[in-house]
Amino acid sequence: MAKLVFLGSGGGRYAMATQARATGGFTIEMDGVSFHVDPGPGALVRAKQYGVNVKNTDVVMVSHVHLDHSNDCNAIIDAMTEGAKNPKGVLIGNVSAIKGYENDTPVMLKIYLKSLESTVVMRPSDTTSIKNISVKATPTKHTDPTAVGFRIEGSKTISYTSDTEYFPGLFKHHKNADLLIINMLRPDNDSWPMHMNLEDAVNLIKEATPRLCVLQHFGMKVIERGPEKQAKKAEKETGVRVIAAEDGMKLDLNKSSTPLSKYTGK
Repeated sequence: MAKLVFLGSGGGRYAMATQARATGGFTIEMDGVSFHVDPGPGALVRAKQYGVNVKNTDVVMVSHVHLDHSNDCNAIIDAMTEGAKNPKGVLIGNVSAIKGYENDTPVMLKIYLKSLESTVVMRPSDTTSIKNISVKATPTKHTDPTAVGFRIEGSKTISYTSDTEYFPGLFKHHKNADLLIINMLRPDNDSWPMHMNLEDAVNLIKEATPRLCVLQHFGMKVIERGPEKQAKKAEKETGVRVIAAEDGMKLDLNKSSTPLSKYTGK
């Protein structure tokens, strides 16, 4: 079993500040383990809105320290541990989120670190396991120099780029996944340092050859031009099924490469 719920599809400071698209990260349920990946601002609220029971979370994953990826990690852990009173779960995160980097303080509060069963700090190529699921940190090139992506391998393989610029060899770390999730901040060939645009995403999809790709983490320019139009362009150029994430989108990798539904409140 592998099911996902996207608690947001926006990214970058302007989309985050305006909530033009939500920024709550996404959840994965696979092989009896529940993950919450990159819980940005509004993660707790969006989980409630889209029918995700945060108390059932087993693993919180934080790819890097920026607010649109980490702001609500303490809130999620507070909810899953019932106010840090019932220790449970695992935190998997990069250096800056858990330990801090140079002059930056970590985003994790000590009370919540103590409320977890374990905390795993990951650098590129590090691996850890949760039950029968393997998690590997993938490299990035981003303004947080310790940022990582994640490759999660269980009954399905889900690979997540996190925020990164496109670089030669990136595809090797995301090759042949059942689902590749690409953070695409900008549309078409509109570039922004240390992030990907549609042109970059297309190149990565061609090289990584996933069974299915979801584009997300849309900045304002993508939102204005239409994420669905961008996904259709990518699908046409790559021959791979490409979906533009929507807030509340549910995806079941066992049934179809088409989203189960837009959120209806049911």
